[in-house]
Amino acid sequence: MFAEYGVLNYWTYLVGAIFIVLVLGPNTLFVLKNSVSSGMKGGYLAACGVFIGDAVLMFLAWAGVATLIKTTPILFNIVRYLGAFYLLYLGSKILYATLKGKNNEAKSDEPQYGAIFKRALILSLTNPKAILFYVSFFVQFIGNAANLLI
Repeated sequence: MFAEYGVLNYWTYLVGAIFIVLVLGPNTLFVLKNSVSSGMKGGYLAACGVFIGDAVLMFLAWAGVATLIKTTPILFNIVRYLGAFYLLYLGSKILYATLKGKNNEAKSDEPQYGAIFKRALILSLTNPKAILFYVSFFVQFIGNAANLLI
């Protein structure tokens, strides 16, 4: 059906992708958090950062980096642990900001929109769930002879 675009088995991919998307991950929670705390603009910026990060991961999977990571266990573990440490860092920053906010009631009302986009992009690029998806699931449905759409 979409073989000329590199998708080998569309229906299997669609069912698998739907189940993976239904499981909430750090990207979804980050977009929801920023939508609630920073309004619609913050939510859109977070979603754009996640989208661009996922697009980069898709391109890297298509270019063969996912296969390289999959066949090199040390590299896979490095990427996995870097993502986990970044998630721990973000979680600890959120907890620290929450505890600090309770002590200091004077908070600036203006959200940092550039920081929201940058955090969403970095979170998307280091998200272990997304990396696992692109390394183990996504590459199974992309053909080697896929045409570039550019």
